[in-house]
Amino acid sequence: MRALALTLLAVSLLARGEDAKLDAIRSLLAPMRADQTKGRKARGATAAFTDVKHGLRDWIESRLTDLHWNGVRWTPNPKVLQEQLNNDLDGAGLFCEQWSKVPCPDWTRLGFLGRVVIDIDRGVLVLRTAIGIDVCGDDESAYAYAWSETEKKWQRFWESEQNDYQEGKYFPQRFRDVQVSPADFRPGVDRSEHLILTLGVEPWCSSNWHDVYYRVWQTKSSSEPVLLLDGKEWGFVDEAIQGSVSRTDVLFQYPVSSIEGGFTRPEIRHYVLRRGRLERTDPVALSPRQFTSFWLAHPPQEELRWTDGRNLPQLEEWRRLHKGPFSEYTIPTRHCTIHPDLWQVGTDEGETGKQEAYFLVRWRPPYHFAMVSVGDKPRPDCTERDREADEPGPLFPVR
Repeated sequence: MRALALTLLAVSLLARGEDAKLDAIRSLLAPMRADQTKGRKARGATAAFTDVKHGLRDWIESRLTDLHWNGVRWTPNPKVLQEQLNNDLDGAGLFCEQWSKVPCPDWTRLGFLGRVVIDIDRGVLVLRTAIGIDVCGDDESAYAYAWSETEKKWQRFWESEQNDYQEGKYFPQRFRDVQVSPADFRPGVDRSEHLILTLGVEPWCSSNWHDVYYRVWQTKSSSEPVLLLDGKEWGFVDEAIQGSVSRTDVLFQYPVSSIEGGFTRPEIRHYVLRRGRLERTDPVALSPRQFTSFWLAHPPQEELRWTDGRNLPQLEEWRRLHKGPFSEYTIPTRHCTIHPDLWQVGTDEGETGKQEAYFLVRWRPPYHFAMVSVGDKPRPDCTERDREADEPGPLFPVR
């Protein structure tokens, strides 16, 4: 009986401590709900956001002690723990959703939290949390943990938070993907060395064109995580944003505007880790048309490696004189029979003011492209219609 009483007392004290942590979070969020100021800077974010993020993170970490590896599987199932956490946050009145206890005010989520997401892949636990911001959206944070066999607990080794709330420096995002490369189990290798890729979008409630954010970190046991890549680009956020990561490279794509009005093309980015730096390499496109749009969209100094060096002066001069706009790809892509590695991409005159051009692209397998030349007339040897070139398959499996 005494052992049972002590167990019940411990459970009661633990629950009381967890309630106190949620009360502290609620006390930080309550003033944000009361603030009805219009046109808030940084979408209502203040230094108190960091306290909320860390309070929520610490509360969740105290519950991660329930998650154990039994040699076969994680117990309980991570998704079960995820829903338990979300149920507790909803019960504490910290959510505002259609299904939650508290309805959201119009056009703002300021003063509330978003759902917790837990994933475990190849032994790494990734936790995602969210705090509401003004004008429809959440500021999401992500954390990665490794299981310590010696201490029998989860140890945080990486985090991604937006903690600078100055106007022009605060870029909240909704994550589309967080991926961690697998550990290297070879003898004598640092098993904590990973590449971590995050893909996110600017949260907003109007328009489907917003910034796409991509970032890559490297983690090691001997140092703090290093941010190797930090970029953003205007993209069409209603289409798929996908990526993959290994120990030595990252590959991802997101949709951006093509030279054709009303159409998108995939911006493909592939980076290889060399001497502690990420270097961009192929593929940048999957077809001659995609590559032509890529070549036109990027500054010349970025595309030197994708331009035929023998014709570089002429191509630079052409780019200087032709700023667009260009018409749609209504002319089928043609294979050049005399030179089997060349394809011709044509744009017709289309609407008034659009420029007609014929781009000669070198394509070597699988996806190595280079711009060879541009002219205002089609080449006589480029006559073979290549339907597959105009209908490339997906880079990633369709979800």
